Amino acid sequence: MYDSELAIVDVETTGLSAQFNRVIEIAVVRVRGNEVVETYSSLVDPGVTIPPYVEGLTGITNGDLKGAPDFSAIRNDVMRVLEGAVFVAHNARFDYDFIKEEFRRARMMFSAKCLCTMRLSRRLFPEQRKHGLDSIMGRFGLQCSSRHRALGDAMLLWDFIKAIKGRFEESTLKQAFAKVLKTPVFPPLVDESAVKNLPESTGVYIFRNQDGGPLYVGKSTNIRGRVLSHFSDGSASAREDHFSRQTTDIKAIETAGEFGALILETRLIKELQPLYNRRSRAAKRLVVAKKAGNESGYITVRLEQTDFIDPGDLENIVGIFKSTKQAKEFFREAASQQRLCPRMLGLEKGGEECTSRESGKCEGACTGAEPPSQYNLRFAMATTGRSVRAWPFSGPVLIEEKAGNGTAGDAFLMDKWCLLASFEFDEHGPREKFSGDYIFDYEIYRILLHYLMRPGNKPRLREITREEMEALRSRT
Repeated sequence: MYDSELAIVDVETTGLSAQFNRVIEIAVVRVRGNEVVETYSSLVDPGVTIPPYVEGLTGITNGDLKGAPDFSAIRNDVMRVLEGAVFVAHNARFDYDFIKEEFRRARMMFSAKCLCTMRLSRRLFPEQRKHGLDSIMGRFGLQCSSRHRALGDAMLLWDFIKAIKGRFEESTLKQAFAKVLKTPVFPPLVDESAVKNLPESTGVYIFRNQDGGPLYVGKSTNIRGRVLSHFSDGSASAREDHFSRQTTDIKAIETAGEFGALILETRLIKELQPLYNRRSRAAKRLVVAKKAGNESGYITVRLEQTDFIDPGDLENIVGIFKSTKQAKEFFREAASQQRLCPRMLGLEKGGEECTSRESGKCEGACTGAEPPSQYNLRFAMATTGRSVRAWPFSGPVLIEEKAGNGTAGDAFLMDKWCLLASFEFDEHGPREKFSGDYIFDYEIYRILLHYLMRPGNKPRLREITREEMEALRSRT
């Protein structure tokens, strides 16, 4: 802190994911020694509508962003004020990932040493339970003129740094700073040059042990940067430390874009079952909730465990869950919120009247007192958010992602939310990478929703006939 210039950064965003969301405001406070030498602040046009909860939190409205520059228009100014300084932020991974991603979209590379002030607070004040900005304000009696605005929060961090400089000896702070600062610590069994030679492009990476066994599969828009972040001093978790010590080889598989990286990561985790991926340890079987109608016309629910889902069943599925417990918790909450009958939802067995009828929490579907049409409407309202959406196309589609040169890339053949094949293509034509079948994969379904249903995330997509689909598969 005494020897390095600091760039204290805060961003406000449209959401929590650097891949799927955008920056709407950025502020940088450049510090040299004990002085602020420059401040930079700008609203940023994200190219998408701000969700209402973000407007409520920040006070930034969609109207405020009309006429604001997009990130590409201010990228040089932002790079200038950040360059050569330690990147300082509260929960630094969040702000750093968003800035790196915005620079990547603007076709610029950015990297910096990172200091997380939340981690610094935890190290200096281990007796404290909370280390958010509001807690730090209370602890030091700090004021913030515009909380949840980029410049206000960045200046608050500078006030925090000045406060700890006045409270601790210089040697103590330098030691804490060195511990928290992100500096690469290479896996002991991996040659350093092998890590440094990893590509800085989008794709998937695989950590393997000395027997070739998969330890971890991940994805990134910058493979080398993401791999290094796993082994950065001050940020590595115990899990990362464990597989770091076992790793002897790191393999990178480049993809044309983020969509392909997400698809490939999901497939490899399921195929390889890597030891340190939480998703690979999850139960393979899903629990699906299927609706049916009884003889009186009321919708009922039946829970089924299954290894795969037939796309022909999707219209009858009103929820997909990781466990029976999760499914029952959802339907208990639905019964409470919409006054649904627990007997019809499969939560109770036995006599004619459910236990909720007497307390008035059930409108009487179990006894026929409520019209089926009225009950079924409330049921539909309760399950809309969990149901699988209808396939929005008349037939199969071909999704393409082109690489930087525009002549090569990846293509994905999909129908009814099912991944039927993946191809790589160049000027010589397509070559099949892997093939699939008409099996509904919930993880791939969620990836598709991000890319097909959200503005700004659509890859190149073309509807094709079933004859074209079969011809493409047979040709490759």
